[in-house]
Amino acid sequence: MKTISVISLGLLLGAGIALSGCVSAPIGGAKQTESKGSIRAGKRTQVTSISFLKPDCTFASYPYTAVVKPSSHGKVEIIHGSVKAHFPSDDPMHMCNGKPAEGTIVYYTPDAGFTGDDQFTLRMTGLNAANGVADHTLKIRVVK
Repeated sequence: MKTISVISLGLLLGAGIALSGCVSAPIGGAKQTESKGSIRAGKRTQVTSISFLKPDCTFASYPYTAVVKPSSHGKVEIIHGSVKAHFPSDDPMHMCNGKPAEGTIVYYTPDAGFTGDDQFTLRMTGLNAANGVADHTLKIRVVK
């Protein structure tokens, strides 16, 4: 009886370890992007927003957005709210640019007293990226 319990435990732990990589490892084919910017120390700052719209520029859904590599020197908040649509000029949805839409807003607040470089990585799904998944690294310089 104890042998079966140990084997079952081993299988469960093995499956858990194998699946834990799904949360932080890039998903096969995920588009990898990055951006850089500067913000003021001690201030909560919107660093990006994401909107998922229908071709007529109306709300489609909130893309799944999660931190897969956390900030070392600050706090990342992900909330839903009103954003202005922004799509690259080569995206057919660029006609929606500047229009108010519901979306996901990402804020970064540096730790008290911190100045210097920090970064974090978001995973977004439901986008027009490879396999509908994109990992985006935000590199932030916190200045006085």
